[in-house]
Amino acid sequence: MYLIHGFISGIIATILFDVFQISLSYAYNINKTRWDLVGRYFIGLKKWKYKIEDIENEKEINYELIFGYISHYIIGTIYGMIYVSLNIIFFNEPSWILALIIGFFSVMGSWCIMMPYAFNIGFFGSKKEEQKQLIVQNLIAHFIFGVGLFFGYEIII
Repeated sequence: MYLIHGFISGIIATILFDVFQISLSYAYNINKTRWDLVGRYFIGLKKWKYKIEDIENEKEINYELIFGYISHYIIGTIYGMIYVSLNIIFFNEPSWILALIIGFFSVMGSWCIMMPYAFNIGFFGSKKEEQKQLIVQNLIAHFIFGVGLFFGYEIII
């Protein structure tokens, strides 16, 4: 039962994450995550290709956008299951602090895995001129993800 709670919490958090990115895109013309490139990267992992030099100019792969979104939501549900499990072990009710900590750990995956290896823009986006904007945007989006974990779990219990 708790795995279902974690799954739902992760889905709700990931939806909030996506809604935030879409709203930034429409309101301020800020680029949102390109899930097609994320899908291209994860599909490339099947070929043992961990670091991609120029993912935008790599050959397009069938269904990469769908695969990118699926992997995005799978990762979100894994974080949701971790959040709910830790809440069950350490707390009697959903914890704000734990949700924000997990949101912070989720952004570390973006900064330390996806940016340097998938997008080849360095750790913490260090190769980009707009590094500060990228870091702040990621941090806020993953903060919202953490808030979504909390509300997702709060709603279902």
